[in-house]
Amino acid sequence: MQKRNVILAFVVVLFLVCAPFGFAQFETQTRSSHRTLGYFNSDTGLFEPFRPAAEDAELPPVTPTTGTLVFNFTITLKSPLPKNGILVCSAAGAVIETGFSADEGEFGFAKLQSGNTYSCSVSMPYSWLLNSPSTDKIILSYKAEILEAVQITATNGTGTSVTSTSGRFSSQTIASIKVPANGATTTETVSVTL
Repeated sequence: MQKRNVILAFVVVLFLVCAPFGFAQFETQTRSSHRTLGYFNSDTGLFEPFRPAAEDAELPPVTPTTGTLVFNFTITLKSPLPKNGILVCSAAGAVIETGFSADEGEFGFAKLQSGNTYSCSVSMPYSWLLNSPSTDKIILSYKAEILEAVQITATNGTGTSVTSTSGRFSSQTIASIKVPANGATTTETVSVTL
């Protein structure tokens, strides 16, 4: 009986000693009163803030900045394109201002030119309500990727499905450019080896 009382007393003492450390985990942390709402743009790798509705009333009317971004790809394959494969190219352009952000994206299918060299072209028209187009920059990025169709059979053998799977790819950002003159077509030449 006495052994039991000693163990019980030891457990109570241990609880009283450890309890403050356990309750310290529930301490409230002070949070910043200012938070920026927005989203992560996976194409550009940038956080893009949402513009509060109140800012709309403060901004003067803006004439859209328009144009077209064209990416011309030359893709060299180091290994043959799979029998059920296609080669896809895509490009993106993004511009971020204090009160405005926008991005454009497009893709295309590559065509065999000769041997193991393919060409692909992507054209992206844009119309952006930029407040300071003369100082803004466009962040450019591209991706070239092999997609392959794969037929999957159910484990019980009663059904099949065809799906695509991503193979080798290359994805990069390239040097930012100034926003071109209104209505201009800007061409970027990209060489990729897969």
